[in-house]
Amino acid sequence: MKLKYSALLATLLTPFMAFAHPGHSHHETHSFMSGVTHPVTGVDHLIMLVAFGFLIGALSWSLKKSSALVGAGLISLVAGMAIGKMLGFAAIVEPMIVASLFVVSLCLWQVFSPNTKRVNSMLAVSIGLLFFHGYAHGVEAAANLGQFATGMALSATALMTVGVFVSRLVTSKWLSVGVASASALWMLTA
Repeated sequence: MKLKYSALLATLLTPFMAFAHPGHSHHETHSFMSGVTHPVTGVDHLIMLVAFGFLIGALSWSLKKSSALVGAGLISLVAGMAIGKMLGFAAIVEPMIVASLFVVSLCLWQVFSPNTKRVNSMLAVSIGLLFFHGYAHGVEAAANLGQFATGMALSATALMTVGVFVSRLVTSKWLSVGVASASALWMLTA
């Protein structure tokens, strides 16, 4: 039994965490269509964007406030792309992408607690961590980052919207366990 936990711990701590963006070709065209399809084919983006939508939907806010949160998430993502393009590689980016998946899950769990200060703090951190998903693409970006960012923003908005509607149908803190489980499974199979 001890060997089983040691193997799991070793797997979780190995340098593969430096590659939180597997399956994303560094030779992508960064065209508009590449931006549209990328959030669906990049499992880290798929999990994060749908989970962020779950979070927004679970807050049961008005359409105006929900739209503001989606907008804040997109601004964080696009800002990350622009800064990643300017600054280039940073070792912290990939571990932060992995961390973002678990932070949004923890925030979703907290939504169902009475402590709104904690929820608001974690929500701000979740929005901020979207920055690192964008940063990774800014580093990889070709000259036509604008086309890619536009396509990715459209697709990201659609995925977050799906998450919002699902979480309004399934209002349960256990969605957070599903997000964390999907994230862990993705890490172990990446």
